[in-house]
Amino acid sequence: MKPFRPLLDLVYSRTCALCGRPLTTDEDVICRRCIDRLPFTHYDFTADHKLARVLQAKAPVYKATSLLFYSKAGLSGKLIHKLKYHHHARIGPRMADFLAPRLMSDPPGIILPVPLHPRKLRIRGYNQTEGFARRLSRHTGARFHPNALQKRRHTPSQTTKSPWERWQNVDRGFRLRAGRDWNGEHILLVDDVITTGATLAALVRMIGRAFPKARISVASIAFNLPR
Repeated sequence: MKPFRPLLDLVYSRTCALCGRPLTTDEDVICRRCIDRLPFTHYDFTADHKLARVLQAKAPVYKATSLLFYSKAGLSGKLIHKLKYHHHARIGPRMADFLAPRLMSDPPGIILPVPLHPRKLRIRGYNQTEGFARRLSRHTGARFHPNALQKRRHTPSQTTKSPWERWQNVDRGFRLRAGRDWNGEHILLVDDVITTGATLAALVRMIGRAFPKARISVASIAFNLPR
């Protein structure tokens, strides 16, 4: 048992974030039964799978990986919904525990979470991607820069938009604030869910223009890209 588990039990609900079942002492955030039911991709951190190929058609992505296949009506959809809208922020770091081993084949030197617009951040209270990215940085030893990317304008939700509308929605919508030269670095962009890949592609292109010698990779909790 972890030394401070009794205290943590008083602070955090010791029930599964997905099914509500009480957690055992060796379970954390999500119970073993729900973990076994999650649709893991088993994608290595490479450029040779569907996610990487789709992203590379939009921007010069070096490598990519994603933990889960996303289904809005499935367990992965429920997990993301809990993370984003029900204040289960601890889901992000827990998912990073599962994804981090894949990154160790070519660990990044810098990790950047996809930002929220300040207005949305005030409403939600937290960036659901930041906890996931921060835990990945701890596992890999990468430098974590949560404020290097800024969203310059508030844009409506992408969920109801066509692919072309999503591209228009994110074009020139971000700003990069890098405190040093990142040329030659391996930079990992981290998001919660990848749908069309428009947001990440826009960020990869922007960072690539600023640092043309950087290698820019992508990781997410889940993805659901068109065929």
